[in-house]
Amino acid sequence: MIWYKQGVVGDLDTVTQKGLGRVAGLFESKGRDLYVTSKREGNHGLGSLHYIGKAFDIRGAENVSKNEICEVLGPGFDVVVESNHIHIEHDPKG
Repeated sequence: MIWYKQGVVGDLDTVTQKGLGRVAGLFESKGRDLYVTSKREGNHGLGSLHYIGKAFDIRGAENVSKNEICEVLGPGFDVVVESNHIHIEHDPKG
C-alpha cells in the first residue's frame, strides 16, 4: 500500500510516476508499506527535480535495499539514501 504524508501534493511526470509504481510493487512484494514523504512540495535544493515532477522521497525501506530499488527502476533513475529518507529522481544522463 502507498501512504502519503499529509501535505504531499503535485503530479509527477509520466516516467517518474511509473517509477513510483515500480517501487510500490517492490515494497508490496516484500510485505512493506511505502510512505511517500515528498513530491513537488517542500523545501529542496536549488535546481531540485522535485519542483518539475521528476523526483519523490520515500520512507519505510528497512527491508528493501538501494540495489533492489535501482534494479526495479532501471536506467535513468538516481537513488540517494539520505539520513531520514530515500530520494529518487528521474535524471537520465547523456
